[in-house]
Amino acid sequence: MEFNKFLNGLFLSGLSKGRLIKIAVLPLVVVAAQAEAATISFYLDQSNDLLDGVNYAQVTISDSTTTVGDIDFSVEIIDSAFTVSGDNFGLQNFSFNYDLSLTIDASNIVGSIWSVSENKNAGGGFGKFGLQLSGNGGSRTDILNFSITGVDGDSIDSYALASILNPSSDEFFAAHIAGFDEIGGVTSAQFSGSTSVVPVPASVWLFGSGLIGLVGVARRKL
Repeated sequence: MEFNKFLNGLFLSGLSKGRLIKIAVLPLVVVAAQAEAATISFYLDQSNDLLDGVNYAQVTISDSTTTVGDIDFSVEIIDSAFTVSGDNFGLQNFSFNYDLSLTIDASNIVGSIWSVSENKNAGGGFGKFGLQLSGNGGSRTDILNFSITGVDGDSIDSYALASILNPSSDEFFAAHIAGFDEIGGVTSAQFSGSTSVVPVPASVWLFGSGLIGLVGVARRKL
């Protein structure tokens, strides 16, 4: 009912209802298709040398939008957590766990030049993780992207869990970040975490996309 009133108002601007509905529906369809790809995100908000409770980095795990069956990882440093004067700043390694019912090893990790180790201690008292990607000082990066391919029966949730290794990890992920300006004398530290990033509900994106499309059309007709 309210939507019809909205369309009637825009109709007075000279655009037919049929064209308005088509324009409104198009972005909704696009966003709905994008929403089908499952995604979960977590903060790394623990540190062995710096304050806990600060969001230092974000890990996002998604169904691949390019290769069916693959899982994509993105690990990104949150810039507001650090100040940087030099050019040797970034992630140097990243550790995560996986469902032990899966068959997975280094050969299933693609899209990164970093080496991959199994059952590796992350350091900083955070325990062991199932897999760790490691670079060096020259390959540090603000964003680490890689994919997991060729694993039967996995999903994004297969890589968001604590380990049962010895010593076990209570957190889902860990990373070494180095090269930032001194924070209490610290320029390099270990970080860990599994705090969920609250997602924006798909319904909000759908409504917002449709509304933006309608408003844009109305403005062009004024």
